[in-house]
Amino acid sequence: MKNSNFKDKVKQIISKKAGVEPCDVDEELFFGDDLNLGDIELTEILEELEELFKVELLEDQSKIESVRDLMELLEEKLE
Repeated sequence: MKNSNFKDKVKQIISKKAGVEPCDVDEELFFGDDLNLGDIELTEILEELEELFKVELLEDQSKIESVRDLMELLEEKLE
């Protein structure tokens, strides 16, 4: 999957959970402080991404604080 394609899909999933537009999901944003998403919402996002991309993400949830953290982890898992 191309880099921009997976990032667009991740942004769509995050935006749906956060109640914002996909174009407003920036890699600099933090899940808790900026998007007001807690551990439960982040877990749901990771589960959806695991299903979609067939990778393991939940084991690394404690390392994910920002959208960039998630993008980098997912990109690493997709290599």
